Amino acid sequence: MNRTLPCILFLLLFYGLSHAQDVHFSQFYNAPANLNPALTGVFTGDTRYVVNYRNQWRKVPVNYLTFAGTYDTKLRPNLLKIGQLAVGGHFHYDRAGDSNLYNTQLSGMAALSRKINKKNRVSVGLGLGLTVLGFDYNDLRFNSQFDGEAYTPDLVSGEELQDAKSNIAYADLNIGANWNHQVKKSRSFFNVGIAALHFNAPKANFYTNEKEKLDTRLNLFVNGAIQVHRRLDIHARTLVQKKGTEREFLVGLAGRFFINPHLSKETAIELGVNYRFFDVGDAWSPTIEFHHKSMTLGVSYDINVSDFNIATGNRGGLELALIYRTARTPELKPKDCKIF
Repeated sequence: MNRTLPCILFLLLFYGLSHAQDVHFSQFYNAPANLNPALTGVFTGDTRYVVNYRNQWRKVPVNYLTFAGTYDTKLRPNLLKIGQLAVGGHFHYDRAGDSNLYNTQLSGMAALSRKINKKNRVSVGLGLGLTVLGFDYNDLRFNSQFDGEAYTPDLVSGEELQDAKSNIAYADLNIGANWNHQVKKSRSFFNVGIAALHFNAPKANFYTNEKEKLDTRLNLFVNGAIQVHRRLDIHARTLVQKKGTEREFLVGLAGRFFINPHLSKETAIELGVNYRFFDVGDAWSPTIEFHHKSMTLGVSYDINVSDFNIATGNRGGLELALIYRTARTPELKPKDCKIF
């Protein structure tokens, strides 16, 4: 029997149990709540709904299924004199492998933004949530439980996982800041954000006798667009993340072609590609997006190019992102009507 794949699967499981794997999206720019709480309320409109779905590595037994939903809204402009307040809520569920290792989080976000001038706006944000991690040990199989002919569940596995808790929970604190620059009378813009996720470094370990804490995840997010023609924009995105000794880099480039460029009736198709790498390359992700008025639908598929492609056959995962924005109807101020 080839022992390479079972070893890889066990190492992936052990890594998840020990370090509480964070949720990842190739369309990172379409999952703002996963990046930075300061991005709460940073969009055109007043209310935003975001749904993200990812199904990764279906070809191997450790496939990942991720679902996330986000709602954020801008409160009334005159609520605070110092700036615009936006609030929101976020939920995600992530499941992986034969052990059904899961990560579930429910959180709230708030951001305060202030316009510096007509072109620039800065914001700071705070997120607070509850995360629950768990797994099912009973569905795991180990070599020591095979008697030479068949699997015997009564045999002791000899693995330390038997001493682990099946689920844990912890409070999670995220902070961030963001700067947005909008070019006047153009679709061109530039955006830079920094965030510290798991800022409180919560204890997140399945073993009661260990005090390992979850490393703070630092990230730098940069994206922007240049309007090169009435019907064409070029978009570029970059995400750099560091968590303990681990580093992750994502870059993306896309062209957005406008079928209808009028502001209230914008209809466009975007074609692009993203690339994710650590110390070595991990995956290419071709993307296509459909934009119509206040709705965005993004579709991407990861092509795995890491050493793990021995097991995946280069097949990464399908990812979908759906965003819908709404705007309030302006309130009409009463006017005096003088009768002469």
